[in-house]
Amino acid sequence: MKIVVALSGGVDSSVAALLLKEQGHEVIGVSLRLAPDDHGSLEKREGRCCSIDDMTDARQICDRLQIPFYAIDSRERFKEIVFEPFVKAYRSGQTPIPCLACNHEVKFGDLYQTAKALGASLATGHYAKIVTYQGHKTLSRPLDRSRDQTYYLYGTDPEVIQHLHLPLADLPKPQVRALAQKMGLKVHDKPDSHEICFVPDGDHAKVVENASGPMPTGEMRRSDGQHIQNHSGIHHFTIGQRRGIGIGLGERSYVVDLDPTEQIVTLGPKSALACSKVSASPIKAIVPTADWPKEVWVQIRSRHEPQRAHWSIDPNGELVFEFFEPAHAIALGQAAVAYDGDVLLGGGILTGRLDGKFARKSILPTNPAKQSSSEIAPEAARSRLPTSSES
Repeated sequence: MKIVVALSGGVDSSVAALLLKEQGHEVIGVSLRLAPDDHGSLEKREGRCCSIDDMTDARQICDRLQIPFYAIDSRERFKEIVFEPFVKAYRSGQTPIPCLACNHEVKFGDLYQTAKALGASLATGHYAKIVTYQGHKTLSRPLDRSRDQTYYLYGTDPEVIQHLHLPLADLPKPQVRALAQKMGLKVHDKPDSHEICFVPDGDHAKVVENASGPMPTGEMRRSDGQHIQNHSGIHHFTIGQRRGIGIGLGERSYVVDLDPTEQIVTLGPKSALACSKVSASPIKAIVPTADWPKEVWVQIRSRHEPQRAHWSIDPNGELVFEFFEPAHAIALGQAAVAYDGDVLLGGGILTGRLDGKFARKSILPTNPAKQSSSEIAPEAARSRLPTSSES
């Protein structure tokens, strides 16, 4: 079988390629260059994926495994689909996860179309398992729960999953590194990527300002409306934040609300973060919602313990989750992802806290009219292939 492996230059995707090659498949390595030109200074920083050094590592892995290597320049696509919405969301008081759009639209979208153009299926080094649920292929949590990446993959097109291979589903990370070392892959001890590729030192605010200009200043208030001081922009804050607020109130205080219209940051006690009802959009359902159970488990952050909830779809076409017990620190722009046990059903981007002391709806369009990755013609993907494919 011909399989395109998405190579990041890290140990996980390298071992995925190794395992598939050992199984006798015809393996092709493909890497994407994603970092925008104006962030070129970031491309050699450790702990970030998709850098120039990572591309070099990916090419060397292909040399070691004796498989073809393609490098695809996806910077313009990345800028449009990932970077610009990231900046817009922060300016609108949200806390976006750029890796979601990158996975759904670029890695599992464009790369799938590239594989399709080559007459191949697709494989990645993600930690997730392909399962069948109610007659539908979907994903579930992997053996190594500490590496679970299903939260980030909720928006994967069902068509992609039909042609997807995830070789690391049943392997713990230490075994993956051991396999890489045994086979002489120099990336066996390469640090995991844990930062956003275009954000230096975790300074989201600086990236937003460099990309879009100064943010308006505003007022910081207590939850009772009392003025505290002025602030230098809501993009410095996120819901649930306690550290780095820059002020001591004599009690443990959290960011409990961000008002992007009035540029108001509100601080309050942890109890003010409670919310029992949220909305999420656009709906991305790997398993059609008609086959979802009435009760699901909902994860609202990548490291959040899932909570039981009822779900519905409102007249605007948004998912609505009502938690059995209040959730806390719900930041618009994150994802609400639904599971049945370990099985991934689907989800959406959080667009509203619908109850609680500081209910709020997103000021951004809830269902942007973007072309989905599944609608990209194979010819378009083929046109992005380099003319020279082998390393």
